[in-house]
Amino acid sequence: MFKQLIYAMLILALGVGVSFSAFGHGDNPTLLEDVNKDGIVNVQDLVLVAGALGQPGDRTAEQNPDVNRDGIVNVLDLVRVSNSLGQTIPDESSSYHDIQEYVFDKSCANSVCHAAPANSAGLSLEYGLSYNDLVGVLPQNPAAAAAGMKLVDPENPDNSFLLTKLIGPESPNQGSRMPFGGGMIHAGKIEAIRTWIEAGAPETGKIAGIGDLGVLRDPGETFEPPAPPLPGEGYQLHLPPFKIEPGTEREVYYATRIKDENGNPVEGDIFINRVEIFYPAGSHHFIIYRLTEEGLANGIQERGIIPGIGANPEDEFRELDTDDPLVLGNFGVDRLFVVGTQTDETLFQFPEGVGLRMPGDTVYDLNSHYINLLGDETLLGETYVNIYTIPEEEVKYEAVEIFVSNRAINVPPGTTRVAKLTWYVEDELERRGHDPETEVYVFLLTSHMHRHGELFEIFQKSTGELLHRSIAYDDAPIDLFDPVLRLDADDGLSFQCTHNNYDTNEPLVFGLTSEDEMCIIFGYYYIPTERAGSIIR
Repeated sequence: MFKQLIYAMLILALGVGVSFSAFGHGDNPTLLEDVNKDGIVNVQDLVLVAGALGQPGDRTAEQNPDVNRDGIVNVLDLVRVSNSLGQTIPDESSSYHDIQEYVFDKSCANSVCHAAPANSAGLSLEYGLSYNDLVGVLPQNPAAAAAGMKLVDPENPDNSFLLTKLIGPESPNQGSRMPFGGGMIHAGKIEAIRTWIEAGAPETGKIAGIGDLGVLRDPGETFEPPAPPLPGEGYQLHLPPFKIEPGTEREVYYATRIKDENGNPVEGDIFINRVEIFYPAGSHHFIIYRLTEEGLANGIQERGIIPGIGANPEDEFRELDTDDPLVLGNFGVDRLFVVGTQTDETLFQFPEGVGLRMPGDTVYDLNSHYINLLGDETLLGETYVNIYTIPEEEVKYEAVEIFVSNRAINVPPGTTRVAKLTWYVEDELERRGHDPETEVYVFLLTSHMHRHGELFEIFQKSTGELLHRSIAYDDAPIDLFDPVLRLDADDGLSFQCTHNNYDTNEPLVFGLTSEDEMCIIFGYYYIPTERAGSIIR
């Protein structure tokens, strides 16, 4: 019977061409269903999955038919491949893509160096061109070419001229260290390129040992503060500079108020429909919380102030204490999520007529987490947030935040586990005081994991339709839904995180440091104002 089901699915795929549709799109699309890595999901991928049915998944394999990463190849993987036939999404969640984004794009691919029109030394390091211009290609430098070097020699980093130029050539005949005139790049990025070359310089796939390049700040890198919104258009919040010593990570909280251009606290509620967040490299995440009346009464903003953290001694910071996280209060009681990101220069633009309420007569807690584990100098963390207002009379729908965390994570050493949870609309309506028969209109979803996270997926509970997928724990896509996703009171969002624990000797559990794990969805919805109840804050 089981084999008959498999053959029936193969016939269905060949005969009717099952289509795949998902709401929204992300900046880092993934294509796990392309098992053979030929750039398209087709019958060959179905055959590979069918031939491996019942076998355990192999996370280290070049071709992994365990598409949903639940540890075993079964009919669920067949269904996913069938539903994705014809997909040709490029793999932008690869180690090579990270090197392109955080090394080549940032330090090399400019118009006077390795990009058009200059293409210095006949080399373009622009996106889409760099791989073919590097891998297996002879350098134009005569000394390097005579020595038998290649720009990138797969599995042979010592014979790769790219790495030689980044480290600094020993022979003057091989020219100067790169980037020319642009300062050094972080030693961690150079080591990532070495690891990539040792692994064969693949164009797709993640490589073990290459961490989050986005948190590595190059020596000499400067940060230019953004201009604030014009008076009458919005406000700017600022988390001032704080120190992160070499070999450490630091998560801080900074209490502030929304203030006008004259420095006076804003009174009354405002509505915003656009948020811009800016910070220098090194940040793992940034979140704005709003302290509730209970949190203010409990003195959350005054707990755990630690001197010496700020670059300016007058700035008061509180530091996360993983041994006593409740010193900063209970989430959902003392503090509420407003907005957050893992990516510098982030923009959140809400749909027309949708505004997020931000009370002016309260305290906002700015939460920043910076990582300097590979650094040899003290970093300075800092964040600017521009919030743009919308007149209250133009607000048709009030945005409401979704922030749900699954803390039931327990992954023994040497294993992979999947943590699942469902956010129920019925419970949300009751908790917020809405009409229990109304709908919620979801317009944005994203996710958050730490470095052991392999796969994060969000589904519509009633249909099983995939709404969001991320295999980039350090830069999850932000999915916008147009048209909005309408969920009635009987529906919900089911989400699951796949974590691996192949490099520690202790169980992997929920926690607040970068070496613990998380499984969080956040986003926003609204309810038509004529049917909305009072929103409990």
